[in-house]
Amino acid sequence: MKEESDSPSVPYNFSRCFNDQCPQASKCLRHVVTQDKIADYLYISIVNPARYPADGNQCECFKTTVKVHVAWGLKQLLNRIPYEDAVSIRIQLVGHYGKTGYYRFYRGERGLMPKDQAYIRQLFRNKGIKEEPTYQRYTEEYIW
Repeated sequence: MKEESDSPSVPYNFSRCFNDQCPQASKCLRHVVTQDKIADYLYISIVNPARYPADGNQCECFKTTVKVHVAWGLKQLLNRIPYEDAVSIRIQLVGHYGKTGYYRFYRGERGLMPKDQAYIRQLFRNKGIKEEPTYQRYTEEYIW
């Protein structure tokens, strides 16, 4: 399971950007992670310097350093709603994410991004359930 950390664990294939002149550098995840311990890697992926835009505000490779609120674990999700609604919502979740995807969310092996949380909230609203869905835990994560 993934835990929140101040020092991000950069995915192996995540491209870094070494453009120190970019006006977006301090807000771009690709540049911020260049400060990480890259000496530990034999190879790293970088943004092609020949593709640096003249206007850094229009960079096609920009990735925000803003973290998103990720929810983990569906085990308690359906416990406090009527049984018939819980069965129906579970069927819809399996239909939407597939059996494997659903169980990865269920066991907390994969986090629910904001769009996934919004989808589940909408399933609750469609059943007339005003209560907010609750999950086992929450973290703040970068979108790599």
